[in-house]
Amino acid sequence: MSAVVENAEGHVLELRATRPSRWATRDRILLEASRLFATHGFRGASTRQIAEQVGIRQPSLFKHFASKRSMLAELAVYDMDVPARHAEVAASTAGSAVDRFAGYVAWDLEWYRTMPFDLRGMTENLVKSEGLTSAQEALARWHTAVTQMLEQGVESGDFAAQAIPFVPTALETLSWYMVNSRGATERTVDDAVEFLLAAALSTSRDLRR
Repeated sequence: MSAVVENAEGHVLELRATRPSRWATRDRILLEASRLFATHGFRGASTRQIAEQVGIRQPSLFKHFASKRSMLAELAVYDMDVPARHAEVAASTAGSAVDRFAGYVAWDLEWYRTMPFDLRGMTENLVKSEGLTSAQEALARWHTAVTQMLEQGVESGDFAAQAIPFVPTALETLSWYMVNSRGATERTVDDAVEFLLAAALSTSRDLRR
């Protein structure tokens, strides 16, 4: 999976630098599928609609993807596997837990802010209902890695234990905001990083008082 994740991350960088109209057919299929999943729901979107939005015939679509589920599985790599890998690297790297956590959060929010695919339709319940085991495992790994960074910060005296159950959920919420907000900027990311750090650090300071 690591090679798949690395390829997915590099591919996103390429797509960001190119107009969607100039993307390869496979990428345009995935883009239109993500948009329809977001607006009509996974079950409400049909392969016929996806093909029409791309401007190809339905049989041509199946040359690139066997089913809607296979499109969903590929979107899950961008939404779940890539962030999980980054979080695991941050959790296992030496250095200040605060710096590593802040660095990861900044990467995470920027990843979602500039994501070329529409990930609003990606939910944990959908992943479970479609039996995407790899995506479920990636979500679990992500949560474990983020929690490890917070625990490391608690051990160093920088974070408060009370932040551990709250901060991962807050990060998920902010990531979701980046996916849904068209007006988010780099400043928005910076402010969100400061907010999460304050949430973790200020609790500790309050307890010391």
